[in-house]
Amino acid sequence: MERTKKRLIIITGLSGAGKSTAINFLEDLGWYVVDNLPCEIVPHFLRSHKDKVALGIDIRSLTKAEELTDILDRFDYEKTEYFLLFLEASEEAILNRYNLTRRRHPLIEDTLLESIQKEREIMSVIRDRASDIIDTSDINPKNFPDRLKEALRIEEKHNDINIHVMSFGFKYGVPIDVDLLFDVRFLPNPYYDPKLKSKNGEDPEILEFLRGFDVTKIFYQKLLDFLEFLIPNYIREGKKHLTIAMGCSGGKHRSVAFARLVYRELSKKENLNLYLSHREKERGNW
Repeated sequence: MERTKKRLIIITGLSGAGKSTAINFLEDLGWYVVDNLPCEIVPHFLRSHKDKVALGIDIRSLTKAEELTDILDRFDYEKTEYFLLFLEASEEAILNRYNLTRRRHPLIEDTLLESIQKEREIMSVIRDRASDIIDTSDINPKNFPDRLKEALRIEEKHNDINIHVMSFGFKYGVPIDVDLLFDVRFLPNPYYDPKLKSKNGEDPEILEFLRGFDVTKIFYQKLLDFLEFLIPNYIREGKKHLTIAMGCSGGKHRSVAFARLVYRELSKKENLNLYLSHREKERGNW
């Protein structure tokens, strides 16, 4: 099998210009990301077998700009392909961001403005080597990912959102890390059927039992319609993680069966990274 060609992206630029956002964006796309890596480690790090590597290198990683330019010279000599993205912003924009977050600038000068100006002067040598430059001064945060994709020549052949479908029992408490919670305790309960009580929602008999009622069929169709509407809109707004929880009394029958149904239906869709779990089974409650 032919090995995928390694891609290397280096994200650098001015502090407060959006490097952390860019790094997080690449990590969400499945890149292997390391931020604030000391320059002397970079050549050794690239011996890894990761196909898509992104490095965040800024003034914190450097004692002088030449540390990075020397590595770039070495890459050029060895014909190592890389993409150097430089992020910058106006002094006013960076000042406002630091005043908002109240974080300390990595360069300590007499004033914050002098720190910003000193960093811009130091990093100018690296800026001149950039494959592309993005000025984030006036970029809306919602539009920043699109600008990054354009600059980095990234085609979105990735999973648009991570969806965790889970079941749980209300008697053991409601999970706190949930985006959408559906209470299925209104459905007929297999627990009260002596033949089904000892089984669980992973057994086909439980689903067969539930499907014997019109209320199950109606609810399932409405639930799918609801998710069909919500998920594309979540993706459009940039949401990367979605947890859908199905709850019944004990988390053994109805919620498990419905979580499996939803998982199976969503598995038919493209660009969804899916996980399925049954909390009470993992806790030993059935």
